Parts: sequence; structure tokens; C-alpha cells
Amino acid sequence: MIGAAAAPSWIGLATAVVAAAVSAFVGVRQSRMQVRLARLPHELEREDVLTRYREPLAAAAFDLQSRLYNVLRLGFFVKFDAGDRSEEALRTTVFRLAQYFGWTELLRRDIQFLSLSEDGDTRRVAELQREIARRFLNDGDGTALMIWSDEQRAIGERMIVEEHGKVLCMGYATFRDHCDDTFGPLRRRLVAELGQDSAHARLRDVQHLLCDLVAALDPRGLRYALHELTRA
Repeated sequence: MIGAAAAPSWIGLATAVVAAAVSAFVGVRQSRMQVRLARLPHELEREDVLTRYREPLAAAAFDLQSRLYNVLRLGFFVKFDAGDRSEEALRTTVFRLAQYFGWTELLRRDIQFLSLSEDGDTRRVAELQREIARRFLNDGDGTALMIWSDEQRAIGERMIVEEHGKVLCMGYATFRDHCDDTFGPLRRRLVAELGQDSAHARLRDVQHLLCDLVAALDPRGLRYALHELTRA
């Protein structure tokens, strides 16, 4: 009789425990949902920023990696070391380098106040850009063509112009008019230091990372096929 009388109390206690557990679980789920909903506008804003710069940044990265491949593997400057094309070969190379820094700076300005998500395209692109910046400023293999982060940003800032109400990087025609005055030091460094082994090691690493960046910006290969991203 005692056991029979005690049974309902135990059932009531078990029911209360289960109800409390369910309530706690629902509370946690609701809390997580609220956090995700609060983060959603920021995530959408990050994706919007990346979408805005995806194509021009991918184009700049592709152009630079392509030139670096030609320099490292196909003797680009050897082919044009004399004659009318030699100066243009140097100028276009400086332009491609400066153009990449320019679009990188524009993206950095728009995304610097947005926290990165734990995964996704935005985080991957940011990680690759940081690796490229670090490879340029690293002096582990020497100082040839080493470009500090402040210098990278300064080069990028000088490439930024406003046209028809839009902020973007200057085109080659405008760059050509200002190259000697604005980017003369970078051009002279390219001429003086490109032949050093440490410069080749640096540029080779950068070229590989740029291939990865293009792939991250164009994961489905809609603009740049995989065979176009040949590593030096």
C-alpha cells in the first residue's frame, strides 16, 4: 500500500524534471536562434560587400598571378629587355601589382568594421589576402621586393579614384600618365631586385596564393577555368 501511494509522487517528480529539461532545451534553442537572427544582417552585409568586389578583385588577382607566372617561368622580362617594349613590360607589371593592392584596399575599407563569420567565402577570401600580404612583408628569405603592410596600403590608396560617382581603381591609361611620378620607386625596385633568388621565392609563393584567391572568388570557374591557374 505504501509503494502504491508513493508512486504518484515519483511520477509527478519525473514529470517536473522532464518539463524542466524540455523548457531549458527550448530556452537554449531560442537563445541561439535570437543570436543567429541578430547576426544575420551583418552576415548579409559582409556577403554584399564581397559580392560587390568579387569580380574586380578576382580580375586583379588573376592578372597579377598570370604576369608573375610569365616572369618566373616564361622569361617575360628577358623577352622584352631591349627595344620599345621593355619600358611597357615594366610599367604593365607595376600596374598589375598596384591594381591588386588597390582593390584589396577598397575591400578592406568596406569590410574592416564587419566581423568575419566562422566560415564561408568572406572568411576564406580574407585569410588568403592576409597570407598574400604577409608573404610580401616577410623577410625570412631576404628583403628583395619586400613590401611592408603600410607600403601595400599606400600603393593601394594611390590607385583609388572616383569616376561617375563610383570609387574604383584607376585604369591603365590613367596609371600610365602618373606611373613615373607616383610609382617610380616601385618600378626602380622591380628593376633592381627582380633578379635576386629571394625575390623569385617571394613572388612564387604570392603567385600560388593568388591562384587560390581566384579559385575562392570564382569557385565554380565561371570566369577563370582551373587550367588557367597554373602555378609557377
